[in-house]
Amino acid sequence: MPTDIAPHSHHKDARNFALRAVGWSLGLFSLVRLSWFETNAVVPLTQLQSRFAESVFGRPALPIDVTLACSGADAIALCAAAILAYPAMWPTRLVGAAGGIGLILAVNTARIGTLGRAAASPALFQALHLYVWPAVLMLAIAGYVFAWMRLADAPRPRIDVDPFWRRFVILTATFLVLFTAASPFYLESATVLRVAALIARAAAFGLGLIGMQAVATANVLSTSRGAFLVTQECISTPLIPVYLAAVFAYLNGWRPRALALLAAVPLFVGLGIARLLVVALPPALIGSPLFLIHAFYQLLLAATVVFVAAFWRHGAGATAWRRAVIGAAVGSLVVYLLSPWYTHALTSVVGSAHLEDPQGAIALLPAFQLGLYVALCATAFVALSWRFFAGGLAMLALSQIAVFAVLNIVAGHGGFTPHVRDVRAWALAGPLLLLAAMVTYDRPRR
Repeated sequence: MPTDIAPHSHHKDARNFALRAVGWSLGLFSLVRLSWFETNAVVPLTQLQSRFAESVFGRPALPIDVTLACSGADAIALCAAAILAYPAMWPTRLVGAAGGIGLILAVNTARIGTLGRAAASPALFQALHLYVWPAVLMLAIAGYVFAWMRLADAPRPRIDVDPFWRRFVILTATFLVLFTAASPFYLESATVLRVAALIARAAAFGLGLIGMQAVATANVLSTSRGAFLVTQECISTPLIPVYLAAVFAYLNGWRPRALALLAAVPLFVGLGIARLLVVALPPALIGSPLFLIHAFYQLLLAATVVFVAAFWRHGAGATAWRRAVIGAAVGSLVVYLLSPWYTHALTSVVGSAHLEDPQGAIALLPAFQLGLYVALCATAFVALSWRFFAGGLAMLALSQIAVFAVLNIVAGHGGFTPHVRDVRAWALAGPLLLLAAMVTYDRPRR
């Protein structure tokens, strides 16, 4: 009978969810107790929380022993198991699990900090440690999980995405992961180093043609404005996986793809040469050619992102080209006019991160993200309310404040310095994620 189908289906779904939750719980609890995982993940995470707690709440009133039991790993496993077992789309589950992990780490850090401050009072310490904080942590997990489940079940308007863009995004993410994973191989490759030496010689020849004295010795380019070492890292740009994703997403048939793949070698060798030719720019235009050489691929990738956003939002045509040029021009103008003021305002709130920054990637981060955000907004949206734009700008500023605050704390207590590749990747990813959220929110309202 039809009246029996729905209850039977609900019981079956509930049973399957419970079984999956038990399976995920057992698997995650077993994972966090593996000696290798404890040594390489749980212990560093516990130490990081302890340092954060001390930075926020101050030094403990009495010395306390922050052990693995204080890590919050079991709470994370429990929360993640419930979310990963729930019958929702996998991207929704992964985002929910990431949010739950962040919430638990924040609550657990506050727990460690308050327990440290209460250490001078044994009665208060025991009450907080045994009763108050376990209850707070469980309520926070339960509240978050139920709120996430309700959000995951909420109906959403269907957003039609062009198949090309879907393939392009998926392939770009896949190739970027593979590109990063393979970095130990190409960053130590003698063949790639020989290509770097070839690029240095070609750049010296090109500079000589325009009347600038330049000599290449092995992979070192020496000019009147200084010597520049060309390494494997200098020519290994993230534009390579983006280019490969475009080839496999846009071109059909093995012949066009083969020709495009063959063209990749001279294309990126040419870009490597062009990157070194910036030393020929007059000092009045660019004070330090080394800074521009290091940021060359980051700026080029930002321009590529703006043009891709234009084609994504407006299709292949004159409108897309016009919007891309306008967006790039407006973003560049904003950086030129406002970057000193904006960077000063931001660093006055959180302070400047005491980190090694030989390439200037951290110093460039605030102004670069501001310019890229403005460029993407001008490119992607034909009409954008000031309130909507200001809300996105506020989110960008808050994310930058959070990033610099974390860098300051970690640098001050752990001596941690982020890799310049990670800084440049976040410089691009932050505004892109914000644009994706704004487009997703903007479409259903129209």
